[in-house]
Amino acid sequence: MKKNVDPQHFKSKYLNLPNFVWWLIILLLTFTVFYPSIVLIIESFMTDGKLSLQNYQTIFTQSGIVRSIVNSFIVVIPATIISTFIALILAWIVSRTDLPGRKIWQTLLVIPYLIPPFIGAISWTYLLGPVGFVTNWYMDFFNLTEPLFDIYSLGGMIFVMSVYGYAIPYIIILPTMKKINASVEESARISGASTFRTLKDITIPALTPAIMGGMLLLFMYEMADFGLPAVLGAPDQINLMTTQIYYTILGSDIPNHLQIAAAQSMILVVVGVLGLYFYSKFSKSKKYVVVTGKSGSAEKTKLGKWKWFVQLFLAIVVTISFIAPMLSILATSISKVYGLPVSLSNLTLDNFLLLFELDYIQRSLFNSFTLSVIAGVVVALSGLVIAYMTIRGNAKGSGIMNTLVAIPYAVPGTIVALAMIMAFSQPLPIVGWQLYGTYTILLVAYIARFMNLGVTTLSSAIGQIDSSLEEASRISGATKSLAFRDVMFPLLRPSIYSAFFLVMIPALGEISLSALLWSVGNETIGVSVFSTQMEGKVTLTASLAILLLTFTILLNLIVKIVSKGKMGI
Repeated sequence: MKKNVDPQHFKSKYLNLPNFVWWLIILLLTFTVFYPSIVLIIESFMTDGKLSLQNYQTIFTQSGIVRSIVNSFIVVIPATIISTFIALILAWIVSRTDLPGRKIWQTLLVIPYLIPPFIGAISWTYLLGPVGFVTNWYMDFFNLTEPLFDIYSLGGMIFVMSVYGYAIPYIIILPTMKKINASVEESARISGASTFRTLKDITIPALTPAIMGGMLLLFMYEMADFGLPAVLGAPDQINLMTTQIYYTILGSDIPNHLQIAAAQSMILVVVGVLGLYFYSKFSKSKKYVVVTGKSGSAEKTKLGKWKWFVQLFLAIVVTISFIAPMLSILATSISKVYGLPVSLSNLTLDNFLLLFELDYIQRSLFNSFTLSVIAGVVVALSGLVIAYMTIRGNAKGSGIMNTLVAIPYAVPGTIVALAMIMAFSQPLPIVGWQLYGTYTILLVAYIARFMNLGVTTLSSAIGQIDSSLEEASRISGATKSLAFRDVMFPLLRPSIYSAFFLVMIPALGEISLSALLWSVGNETIGVSVFSTQMEGKVTLTASLAILLLTFTILLNLIVKIVSKGKMGI
C-alpha cells in the first residue's frame, strides 16, 4: 500500500532554509569538484574514443615521463627529510630553551611560509644564477670563470625546497612540542640523562605523530608544487611530474595528449589521497603523546655558552630562507640592468612605474584581486555552511562532502586545472555556457581549490563553541535559523573574516591553476610573474614579485588582527 507523504513534513524537512542552503552547497561542489574529477578519471582510460589502458602503458614506457617520476622522488624525498630535520631543531630551540627574543624568532622563522614557492625560486636565481649577486661576487673574489653552484639543477631544486619547506613541519611540530609535559623531560634530566638523550628518548618519541604528520603534509605539498620546478627546471629541461603534466597538456601535437596527461595525473592523485589519509591518521594518533593542556612548566634548557652560537644559527636560517632572497629581489627590482653591481648609477624606480603602464599587468592585478575576493567570499560562506551542518547539523552526506572538499587541495593544481579543461572545454549542456577560456573557469577552479581552507578554519572555530549556547536559545523559543543568526554568527564572525583572508593570500599569487586556465584578457599576477620571468624580463619580474609579496604580508597582518592573533604569523 502506497504511503501518503505529508506535505508539511516534506516542506519542513527539505525546504527549510538550512536544508535548502545545504543542498545548494552540494550542487556547487558537484559542479566544481565531483563532475570534473569523474571526467578526469574516465578520460585517463580513453584512447581514440574507446576505453583502454593504452594511456597508462604510455606513461610507463615514455622515457621523458618516467624520468619526471624518478626526478620527483629524487628531489622531494631528500628535501622533505632535510626540511623536517631543520623544523624539529628550530621548534626545540624556540620552545624548550631559554632563547632570548623567543617571540621575535618564532615570527621570523615562519615568514618563508608566506612566500609563494615560485617567487622563492626566482629570488634564488637572482642570487645563484649565472649572473646572480652571490655568483658574481664569488667569481670576482676568487678570479674564477665557473659559478659556485648550478641553481638550475636537481640539487638546486632540493636546496630551494628545503629552504622554504621547513616552515610547514615547523608550524605543525611547534604547538605540540609546547604542550609536552615538561616534567617528564625534567625527570629524565634528574636521572642523569643528557639534553641530547632526553631529546632522543623522550621528546622525539612523544612528537612522533606531529613529526610524521608534518613530514607527510610537506611531502604532499612539494610533490604538488608546480612553480618552483618550472622556474628552476626550464633552462635545462629538467621536469618533475607536475611540470611534465603541464608540458604534456600544452603538447597539442602529441596524439591523445590530454588523456595521457590525465593518466599521469592519476599517479599524483593516488599520492595525494594516500598522503591525506595517513596525515589524518597521524594527526589523530594518541600513540606516544604525553601532553598537558598548557605548555610544560618545567625549567627551560639553559643554553649557557651556546646561547650566541644558537642565535647565530637562527640568524643564518632566517637570512638564507628570507632576508637574502628578498633583498636579491628588491635589489633586482630597483636595478636598471640586471647583473651589474648594486650602485647609485644602476638604481631606478622605473620598473615599478612600468608596472602601472602595461595593460596586461593592470589586467592581472585587477583579475587576481577580484578572483581572490569573490573566491574568498564564496569559500567563507560555503565553508561556514559545510562546517556547521557537519558538526552541529549531522547532515546526511557530510563525510562525502568533506572528501570532496579535501581532494582538490590535496592534489596538484595542475591536475585540478586539467580536470577543469576536460570538463568544461565544451559548452555546458542545456544552458550552453562556455566556461573554458573565460574568467569564470578561473573562479570555479579557485573555489574548488581553496574550499578546504574555509571548511578547516570554520570547523575549528565551531568546535570551540559550546553547543549549550544554541540550546539555550532554542529553549527560549528561537528557531534553528534564528539561533544561528543571533548566537553562532556573531561568535564566528572573526573566523569568517579569517577564512576569507586565508583564501585571498594564496589566491593572489596562485600559479599552478592559472598557468593552464588563463587566456588573453584573463591574466593573473602569478601568470604575469611567471611569464615575464620566462621571457627574460628580469627587472620587471622582480618589481612585480615585490608588489605581490607586499600584498601577501599585508593580508597576513589583517588575518592576525581580525583573528585576534589566533591566525597568521
